[in-house]
Amino acid sequence: MAFKCRQCGACCRIKDGIVRLSDLEILSLSRYLQMSESEFIDRFTDVSPDRKCLVLKSAPDGACVFLDENNKCVVHSVKPAKCGSFPYEWTNKDSCLVCPVLMENDLISSGEVLGNG
Repeated sequence: MAFKCRQCGACCRIKDGIVRLSDLEILSLSRYLQMSESEFIDRFTDVSPDRKCLVLKSAPDGACVFLDENNKCVVHSVKPAKCGSFPYEWTNKDSCLVCPVLMENDLISSGEVLGNG
């Protein structure tokens, strides 16, 4: 069974999740939100734990700042590459505990995601 996202928003609520942003992603997101890059950086980013780049801030409940009350991404059309590549290019050791599709179908160990299938 291939991975089929349910759009439940669970992967956007990973506690302590880190979404690193490229300069191009910052530009795209700021333009989409109709604000300057510096305003976007001030409002929506933090310095990464390794201090090498900027990362998206999390909401107080740990969710992505761009996840709305209906579990929809408000910047979907310009979302960062990391967001769109889960679980095809990356997972965490606890991804099966977070994503109900991965949990129910054991897709990581079967090799059907991450290009292993």
